[in-house]
Amino acid sequence: MGQSVATWRRWAWLTGLLVVPLVILAVLVNLTGDISWIQRASSALILMIIVVGLHTFSGNSGVISFASVAFAMIAAYTSALLTIPVEQKPSLFPDLPFFLDWLTTVSLPVPLGILIAVAFTGLIALIVGIPLVRLSGLAAGIGTLAFLVVVTVIVTKWKAVTRGESTMVGVPKETTLWWAVAGIAIAIAIAALYQMTRRGRRLIASREDDKAAMSIGISIPIERLWGWTLGCAIAGLGGALYGHYIATFSATTFGFALTFFTVAMLVIGGLGSLTGAVVGVLVVQILAEFLRTLETQGLGPIPMLEFPGLTEMVLALIMLLVLILRPAGLTGGREITTWFRRRKSAPSDQSVSA
Repeated sequence: MGQSVATWRRWAWLTGLLVVPLVILAVLVNLTGDISWIQRASSALILMIIVVGLHTFSGNSGVISFASVAFAMIAAYTSALLTIPVEQKPSLFPDLPFFLDWLTTVSLPVPLGILIAVAFTGLIALIVGIPLVRLSGLAAGIGTLAFLVVVTVIVTKWKAVTRGESTMVGVPKETTLWWAVAGIAIAIAIAALYQMTRRGRRLIASREDDKAAMSIGISIPIERLWGWTLGCAIAGLGGALYGHYIATFSATTFGFALTFFTVAMLVIGGLGSLTGAVVGVLVVQILAEFLRTLETQGLGPIPMLEFPGLTEMVLALIMLLVLILRPAGLTGGREITTWFRRRKSAPSDQSVSA
């Protein structure tokens, strides 16, 4: 019982130390009343949900996945199809397959649509994950990348359901800054709790030493499947919220550029910790906004830099430098609670030595 209480205490500390600063930041941004800043903060928090989902699998398993954005796309389209007003659906989807005809008579409340989309995304992840989790290393990365390509092609070509290359319109624009705050709080709480459960610890053990993990009876494919399914469902939450935030989107919205950004954020922040996922998003978003400002209008005495692709190129260079100089990322793969424990124990250590 004592161990269980200690686990809940660690979970509460980690969740609180990550969520509370984000809530304070959202409040401060909201107080400015600046629409552009509120939009930037909202999109950053939604993107953070997808990165937390990526960390839940890749950070705990050590297997890099490029498929989180694919599941975000699945959830965004699923929630859109369920929540677009009934009166708009006949004109938007005149050629729905017979087994999806019922969609023309359904228009769910957005929260329910998001919930169903997340559950559906988790189910797809479970089915797809059964063969994928048996792969490791380069093969696993290629497999997840292949899945992203498959989903992108399906969304682009299945015009009767996804409108193909045309933009999905009519999606209720419901996601606000506070919805994004609630979403990231839920994502962080679930991810933090998972990595402290037996399932999460087994997956982390397989990351540290797969042979030792197997020798004590840990089934690596099963543990990876749990982490994969949960991580993809969290990414689906981010995708559904994003769809209801921008209201108009297409397959290109969830393309390779977004995949690169999410992986870069996690690698730069620190692949092995939930704190790294949060820090990586904040650092990369701030840097990306700075670079985009230089590209489009300049900043103070710095003139506008007419260099298309500057943001992506600089981020790629930074990610390369981090991989070379600090492979564990800015956080060193450690959680924020570790830093607090060190600060708390430092005075007592000094008094003992004295």
